[in-house]
Amino acid sequence: MNDIRLICLDMDGTLLDDDHATVPQRNVSALRAAAERGAATVISSGRAWDLLQEVDVQLGVTKYAVLSNGAAVLDVTSGEWIYRSCLPDQARVPLIDLLLEWGLPFEVYCQGKNYIQLDRKEQVLSCAFTPQFQRILANYSQFPANMNDALPAGTVEKIHVFYVPPERHQELVERALGWGPLSVTTSFQDNMEFTAPGVNKGTAVQALCARLGLGPEQVMAFGDAGNDLELLRWAKWSFAMANATEDAKQAARYVTGSNHEAGVGMAVERYLLNG
Repeated sequence: MNDIRLICLDMDGTLLDDDHATVPQRNVSALRAAAERGAATVISSGRAWDLLQEVDVQLGVTKYAVLSNGAAVLDVTSGEWIYRSCLPDQARVPLIDLLLEWGLPFEVYCQGKNYIQLDRKEQVLSCAFTPQFQRILANYSQFPANMNDALPAGTVEKIHVFYVPPERHQELVERALGWGPLSVTTSFQDNMEFTAPGVNKGTAVQALCARLGLGPEQVMAFGDAGNDLELLRWAKWSFAMANATEDAKQAARYVTGSNHEAGVGMAVERYLLNG
């Protein structure tokens, strides 16, 4: 029988249905059964922890959370931050000022919380994937009057820009990199996600596994997009969703059903619960 001890789950386009808020019941049932077999559920998301509260409640078995594309790892049970890699302030401050100057919709993840500048609230909420996710953003985010003033030094995990006009992609990346070393990735068309150098879900999960004494052969991972690639390449039991990008499918060892079809539950049933 497979000795799978961790199940690492991307959220949007993977664990969650197309409303970006609901976990299909087949996924919930499979993950709860896996927990009874000793496999810990790990949320592995680009989101901040505050935006995952309702997902955590639906699952009922979350042990760890890899957040902000791997910038932080939280022990959900104890509240301990196991791992953290934050943006350098010398890059974070001018980058936020530039995004405000250009009028781009963005949010900032800091110490597990999501920040949206108050005068940009409606602009950012209008970028939400669905009405259900818009409600989550509105209910769980912080809305400071001045973004940079509200953020404690050395604590920003990620800056997420919902939409960057294609003609400004290159300029934004070049200017951001000019202020300091950064990583830039994407999880859907025309968005940008800025983190500290070397931050990715694969590195974060490896740090968690080092803490727990686990190897890649004991990890099952699911993803669908560019911010999942390193994790999908590292985990032995890696699955791209049927709706995943071609890069994700090439990085993973297996392909399962789509997020809407509860592809996570399908794979957990087949490869873990049924041996």
